[in-house]
Amino acid sequence: MCSSDLGLWWQSHPYSLSAVPSDELMRITVQGIGDHSHSLARLAPGTRVLAEGPFGAFTPVRSNRSILLLAGGVGITPLRAMFAALSGKVTLIYRASTWQDIVFQSELDAIAEARGAIVHYVVGSRQDLGGDPLSARALRQLAPGLDRMDVYLCGPPGMTGSAVAALTEAGVPRRRIHYESFEF
Repeated sequence: MCSSDLGLWWQSHPYSLSAVPSDELMRITVQGIGDHSHSLARLAPGTRVLAEGPFGAFTPVRSNRSILLLAGGVGITPLRAMFAALSGKVTLIYRASTWQDIVFQSELDAIAEARGAIVHYVVGSRQDLGGDPLSARALRQLAPGLDRMDVYLCGPPGMTGSAVAALTEAGVPRRRIHYESFEF
């Protein structure tokens, strides 16, 4: 089966790489939330597709600073690739509404263990968690020295906007907050 069999050959959709690419493989991870993303699930592994890119500039800047990766929901996809590729002191905070929404948990835990990185899963509703789990205070507790870190943030627009405000309040200079937002 080829992608044209599914009527997808003409459609263009942006997806993030969810692993460091190799000469033979580029991995994307797609949440099935619409017609196109659901139809991708019917593609057999190994199906050839036409891909362009990468586009955008959501890549880590080389520095000697510690790094915070802050993901919301499927915003974990580009951050998972960064988490595997970065060296130095890296902390990952992964925000999700439920444990069922967490993807890559075993991979993230293995990467963290192999490289001595830190992963925090912040799971549940604000009510269950007793307030905003990504407030400036909460972020400083999860990532000590936050004001001296480079931050890479990816998630839905509401979460991204709130997190940028909280990071700024926590003392992270705006020039060190790098983010990508997505809408469904």
